[in-house]
Amino acid sequence: MPIQIRQDGGGGLVGSFSGGKADVESFVWRQGRAEVTLQREGKEWSVVYTSVGRLLGPRQVIYAQKHRRATHAAWDVMARVIRASRDEEEGLRVARSAAQWMRSANLPDETDD
Repeated sequence: MPIQIRQDGGGGLVGSFSGGKADVESFVWRQGRAEVTLQREGKEWSVVYTSVGRLLGPRQVIYAQKHRRATHAAWDVMARVIRASRDEEEGLRVARSAAQWMRSANLPDETDD
């Protein structure tokens, strides 16, 4: 079983991976109304930060960016999680999990960004 989802003390969900190739197409972190999604789109990594409005309407895209380098995508995930959770430790933990998920996908990393 390559993926285990666990809930941390702050209520956010983080995917953790135990090696092997990832069977999931995207890495998702959620806490409250915020959601940060990382996924591979062709040769690029896509980072999308969405949130539900105060009246619980449809999700709105607050931030979306594509990166050619996995390292930059992991940094971006960390920045979005820190912004959403207001917790640097949570951002670092999620970025490590996202990087581990990207490595388990065994996809080549582009050198230009």
